[in-house]
Amino acid sequence: MSLMACASSPKGRDGVDVHRPVVADEARYNKGNLKPYTVRGRTYQPVIPKVGHEETGTASWYGHESPNRHTADGEVFVADGISAAHKTFPLPSIAEVTNLDNGKTIRVRVNDRGPFSNGRIIDLSRGAAKALGVYTTGTAKVRVKFLGPAEPLTASLVHAVPSDDRQSYIVQLGAFSQRDNAERVRDKIDDAHVDRRGDIYIVYIGPYMGAASAEKHRQKAIDAGFTGAILKRAD
Repeated sequence: MSLMACASSPKGRDGVDVHRPVVADEARYNKGNLKPYTVRGRTYQPVIPKVGHEETGTASWYGHESPNRHTADGEVFVADGISAAHKTFPLPSIAEVTNLDNGKTIRVRVNDRGPFSNGRIIDLSRGAAKALGVYTTGTAKVRVKFLGPAEPLTASLVHAVPSDDRQSYIVQLGAFSQRDNAERVRDKIDDAHVDRRGDIYIVYIGPYMGAASAEKHRQKAIDAGFTGAILKRAD
C-alpha cells in the first residue's frame, strides 16, 4: 500500500503532507552543489537528470548526527524529518522512493550527499526510513524516481534555522593530517585559519554569528572551489 495515498499521512505544522513535498515550478538548485566533489578518493559529478529518471538499488538510513548538523546544501539536518542523501542528484530536489520489499512509497527532500558505501543508492533520514519501513531492517531494495527541484525550505519538510539564532558558526574548508597541506589551503582564501585538533589540522573561515550568515560565506567558499565546505558550530 502506498503511504502517499493514505488518508492518515502525517501533516507538518502548516498542514503540508510531509510525505508529499512539493516540486517547484522553477529549478532553484544550489549551483555550488553541482560541481564535482571527491570522497574517499572517488570523484562524483552531480547531474540534473530528466524528470522520471529511475534507479534501483539498496537504500540505507542515517540519523545519528549531532544536533544542528547541516546537510550538503546548508539546511539543518533533522533525523526525524523526511529527507534523503544522494550522490549526484541536484540539491535540493524531490525524489519518490518505493520500498520494493513492502510496496510502500514516499516522497523525500534530497538535500544531502551520500551514501558512499558500495551498492547503496540513497540514504534516508530516520523519519523517512520509518515511513518507508526501512528503519527496523536497516536496508531495503528500493526504486528511486527523480521528480524535479524542491520548493524553498519550509518547517514541515526540514526545520530551518531560527532567525534569532545566536550560535556562532565556522565554515570548515578541509581537514588534514599534515600542517603543510592545511596551510597551502589556508593561503588560497582570505581570512582563513588553521586550528589543530588532536592529530588533525582544520582549515576554516569565521566564526560568524548565526547559521544564515555563515551559510552565505559557505556559498562563497563553494563558488571559490571549496565544494566540500561545511558549517560547524564554533567551540
